[in-house]
Amino acid sequence: MAVVGNGPVGQTAALLLAKWGIRVVLLDGRPERDPIGSKAICQQRDVLDVWEAVGAGSRIAVEGVTWTTARTFYRDRELFAYSLADPGRSAFPPFVNISQARTEQILDELIADRPLIDVRWGHHVTGIDQDGDGVTLHCEGRPPVRADYAIACAGAKGDEVRRMLGVSFGGHSFDDRFLICDIRADLPGWAEERRFYFDPEWNPGRQVLIHPCPDSTFRIDWQVPGDYDLEAEERSGALDARIRAIVGERPYEIVWKSVDRFHSRVVDRMQ
Repeated sequence: MAVVGNGPVGQTAALLLAKWGIRVVLLDGRPERDPIGSKAICQQRDVLDVWEAVGAGSRIAVEGVTWTTARTFYRDRELFAYSLADPGRSAFPPFVNISQARTEQILDELIADRPLIDVRWGHHVTGIDQDGDGVTLHCEGRPPVRADYAIACAGAKGDEVRRMLGVSFGGHSFDDRFLICDIRADLPGWAEERRFYFDPEWNPGRQVLIHPCPDSTFRIDWQVPGDYDLEAEERSGALDARIRAIVGERPYEIVWKSVDRFHSRVVDRMQ
């Protein structure tokens, strides 16, 4: 079996296949893993259940953070707050916040211990041919990879792979973007709270979402205009002012930052 894409979905697919005794070639066009950034941080209980089947669920649940209070603000006042209900008797909480980088690291450790999984970085798939006996994947500057079946786990940016398969990715992409920063700071009382701000004076007309993560790190998402320039804001000092509007004069460290666009899309077929 060939799996295209060595992110969390591809890693999980490879681990499950190996558990069932199936040999896997795990392909990714990047030269190596990018080991930093919160990216996809919220892992639901059903995902933890799947990861537990390959030996990762408990580790990820223990390291992750489950916030218990959700606070929602409009401008300078709090509209409401609610606490999560009793999680029940499940072995796992309803969700945990943990950086995608850490999740991938844990899954990589498990993959390294599975001889049935052959990880191949630097394999950019440029063509996929299917016949009655299987699939041939053509990789830039590499020999073709032959497999009985292939699973595409190329993620939101896998347009090239979807094009090869004739799969559409219909839906909507929003004009505004989101500035995402992982901030390490001491914010007393915030470690178990999710905070959602609408139209605050320090981000007028838009929203800000703050999620707690492990190691005194907070994931902050600012809605920003479509033409937002992160480099220009860093040079001017406006990024520091943006962060200080939230953390005040406390010391802080930017662990990771990125600018992303929100999409609501789904493929037209899975097979």
